[in-house]
Amino acid sequence: MKASFEKIKIAHVAASLHYGGKENGVVNLVNGLDPDIFENYIFTYVRGGALAQRVDPARCRVVELGDKLGGDYRLYYKLAREFRRHRIHIAHTHSWATTMEGIIGARLAGVPLIIHGEHGTIKTDTQLHIQIQRWLWRATDQVLSVSEVLRENLHKKFDFPKERIRVVTNGVDLARFDFSRNGVDYKARLGFSSKTLLIGAVGRLVPVKAYPLLLKVCLSVFKEIPNAHLLLVGDGPLLDTLVQSAQDDEMANRVHFLGARKDVPEILRGLDVYVLSSENEGMSNTILEAMACGRPVIATAVGGNPELVVDGETGLLVPPNDPHAMAAAITKLLRDPQHSQQMGRRGRQRVEEKFSLEVMVRNYAKVYLEVFGRRFKLNESLREKLHENALAYETI
Repeated sequence: MKASFEKIKIAHVAASLHYGGKENGVVNLVNGLDPDIFENYIFTYVRGGALAQRVDPARCRVVELGDKLGGDYRLYYKLAREFRRHRIHIAHTHSWATTMEGIIGARLAGVPLIIHGEHGTIKTDTQLHIQIQRWLWRATDQVLSVSEVLRENLHKKFDFPKERIRVVTNGVDLARFDFSRNGVDYKARLGFSSKTLLIGAVGRLVPVKAYPLLLKVCLSVFKEIPNAHLLLVGDGPLLDTLVQSAQDDEMANRVHFLGARKDVPEILRGLDVYVLSSENEGMSNTILEAMACGRPVIATAVGGNPELVVDGETGLLVPPNDPHAMAAAITKLLRDPQHSQQMGRRGRQRVEEKFSLEVMVRNYAKVYLEVFGRRFKLNESLREKLHENALAYETI
């Protein structure tokens, strides 16, 4: 006879809640899951983080474990202790940063079920790292991927069974990232005239985002379009290098480093074109956010980007590390505002149909319910609530 519980207790393991696409997705998820069915926890390795303020305390509890992002053996025991204390049913680890500590800690604590999710950048620098991940993933009940392309890469690079990898795509809050302007001049709010053409990118200033290439691209674009400017939203270790590069190329007055911002939706609404220059991606939240705001997207054809951007319809895809192709794409859209606006509208429609936050939360809920059902069962009142909410789960 399976044991019956009133709620499913889920522990998300996150190195930090500093701003990042993966971390933002975890916060959106715990805030969206039904608190009458799921009891959520986020266990972080380090204290603080801007995204911690966005966690709804009525839906999730944040537990801070220390001040090291990883490589600390004490984290295994700290996690195990907290998992036991809160009687966690499902431990959900996210990417390499939490794989070892989270999965081993869950096993030490006797957590019944473990889910591991990969979000884009995978750890394949050494054969040892590949073997460690393959071994640890085999100890889980489910491996998740944010895109079909990433699922295929996990299968090939780690020799991990494809049938054990399930795709759950990211989603965006349509209410927060809205395309309506309501008469607001968002360019003016950013300090620009209506005639200024704004190119924008949002994300951590880290090597995988290829921002040095984007600066090189904009140097070419600025020569063609004298009223174009670039906005970079985010912070990170490459900030000083990028600022110096813009100064060296005499673009300091046209490249604007806005830092980490809380008004990203408003900034996106002021853009003419959104650009993602990454060398690698899982499934970009910022692409979805730009599309939800009705912005045409130019992105490198890597990772899950082609699953989001329909080339020629909602934006343009270009090869990675190809500054000429990216510069041509940006110039093309800036010179044809009517076409760009049509792409933006189609992008918003695509997000509404396939990539809303509601759809993402529902798909994760289905995974949790399915995995939980392999070992336990919900009580009758929660079974009824699930059916009322039309959360399809055949084995409840």
